[in-house]
Amino acid sequence: MNNRTIVAFLMLMTICLCVSVNVAAQSVAEWRQDIGILTGKIEQYHPLPWAKISRGAFVGRAEEIKASLPNWNRERIILELMKLVASLRDGHTGILLNNQNSFNLWFPVRFEKFHDGLFITAADTKNSGLLGAKVLHIGNLDAGSAYSQIGKIFASDSDHGLARSATNYLSNAVILKTLGIIDSQRLLPLEVLLSDGTKREISAESAAWRMGFNLSYFKTTVPTNNGTKTIFDDKLDSLPLYLSKVIPSRVPYWFEYVPDDKLIYFQYNNVTNWNKEPFSDFTKRLFKTYDEHVSEIDKFVIDVRFNSGGNGYLLPPFVREFVLRRDSLPRGKLYIITGRDTFSAASNFIGRMLKNTTAITVGDIAAGPLNWCSDTVRFDLPNSHLMVNVSTMFWQEGHATDSRGYYPPDYYMPTTFKDYLSFSGPVLEAIKNNEAVSLKDVLFNEGVEKFRAELQRRERRCGPKEVWFPYTSFDLALYALLTLAPAGKMDEASEISRLNTVLYPEDMRAWYFLAEINEQRGELKEALESYEKLFSIEPHIPEARSSYHNLMLLITFNDQGRGGLVDLYKELKKKHPDEINEGTLNTFGYQLLRGKKIQEAIEVFKLNVDLHPDYANGYDSLAEAYLNAGENELAVKNYKKSLELDPGNNNAKEMLKRLQQK
Repeated sequence: MNNRTIVAFLMLMTICLCVSVNVAAQSVAEWRQDIGILTGKIEQYHPLPWAKISRGAFVGRAEEIKASLPNWNRERIILELMKLVASLRDGHTGILLNNQNSFNLWFPVRFEKFHDGLFITAADTKNSGLLGAKVLHIGNLDAGSAYSQIGKIFASDSDHGLARSATNYLSNAVILKTLGIIDSQRLLPLEVLLSDGTKREISAESAAWRMGFNLSYFKTTVPTNNGTKTIFDDKLDSLPLYLSKVIPSRVPYWFEYVPDDKLIYFQYNNVTNWNKEPFSDFTKRLFKTYDEHVSEIDKFVIDVRFNSGGNGYLLPPFVREFVLRRDSLPRGKLYIITGRDTFSAASNFIGRMLKNTTAITVGDIAAGPLNWCSDTVRFDLPNSHLMVNVSTMFWQEGHATDSRGYYPPDYYMPTTFKDYLSFSGPVLEAIKNNEAVSLKDVLFNEGVEKFRAELQRRERRCGPKEVWFPYTSFDLALYALLTLAPAGKMDEASEISRLNTVLYPEDMRAWYFLAEINEQRGELKEALESYEKLFSIEPHIPEARSSYHNLMLLITFNDQGRGGLVDLYKELKKKHPDEINEGTLNTFGYQLLRGKKIQEAIEVFKLNVDLHPDYANGYDSLAEAYLNAGENELAVKNYKKSLELDPGNNNAKEMLKRLQQK
């Protein structure tokens, strides 16, 4: 046994002794008390604790943990409690390991997750030959499974948020051993694919290292006290613009006016007040530069891909500056770059900008959603001294129906290690070359065929659209009904409504709005089918059922005339006596009248009063239809009949007065 091995062994024994002391000092009863306090604090402070998991499921799992306490060591208990809290799916609510010394045993490599796999981006000098290697296996698991196992114990709003923290702890010897990913805390067996295409099996040795915030924040940090090497070391003088103030250390905010590219590039890495330049002063300097060169600037780019949040209360006056310049920042000039580290107050910023400006978002899927919980309270559990963060506020910057737990940008460009290692800036290049276009803009400006082609192109480049598609079901529906349809783009409205039902087949709104669009296009049978699909999901929507019955009446009236209409009306009234009545035919008649089908409306109103001779409003409606047809005498006759049946009908009185004055 060499000297280095002896030192490592003694360190490991010291940690193990600390663990045994902790276990002996804390009884099962004390752990149970801590678990009860933990559950109570979450219910006390969290604004939406059971949004992603039911209270019953959470408490049930807590009871299972209590029952297993006698069989587990301290580390296993802590990880199970972390997994329990992580099941809330709130990226701000979780158990921290910062003060847990028994976890301060690490392997000296840094892993990073990319679209094309898990890679080693930094290591101690002994393992520097692994830089740039793709990780195939970690211990007993393939790399993807190991990543998923680690991800279960850390707070995130969705799986897209795991890259922010899970990869850091793939280097933690205690966590890997406790989860069964490795067999020994001393060695980390890895199978890697080197940059030259050869596979290699290696083992890294663990050593004590005290974790800190810089592990997550700085991309060059390695959990070791020894010398380190990173994939950036030989490129520090030639880093692309977006990495130039991130590697080796991060500047909170900075900008550069690039005359040759006719753009202003602003990298926003932290929502904070920097002591070297307060954010208010920086804001003035940024917009002074923009205003001086506004006629020469084609693109204003805001990069928040490395921004994990900060003080969101600094944002309103900053966003206001963009609103004040809305005329000089039309669609296609203002861009926001997102990434896997975009989180918390950075998501707050995106949401505010989307609501108040014409910004187009570009880049990787943001870990932070537009609707989220944060503003944490931190407390220590009294016996285990575990540090716990619990959210106390709910923020909504997106639509109320958006519960995805992440934010996918308008133009998705996943972060690949190939691009990262080449030190290129493909996202910024796509913006400069006018490639970063919203799918909504393609549909509105270029039509259905171009939209279909672009959607297929993005699927070939980025994978299944279900993974990266930027819009929710309700967002698509609103765009179809409030933007496309009023602009007379009914083919486009139909296209996006059909896509809505493909992406969200169980969302009742998708089918409801498709039915409405089909009806507006005159595709009545297709509309009927959409309503029927809607009712298979949710049968109890009065407005939809009314529209459905009116549609059935219209189709039958068009195909079979008055006789068929009478038969269908009687059949529907028999089946649905609480829904079908004289008001149904009256509504149908007005549908025809609004469609300028005056004679057909008269026919339906006449049928209604024939079937319901005591229905005063039916005569009033029939009179209005005659009036629209220019048959004033018949209008007077029916207004009088309505007034006879209902002397309080003020509309009939007023209309008779006007007609008699002519």
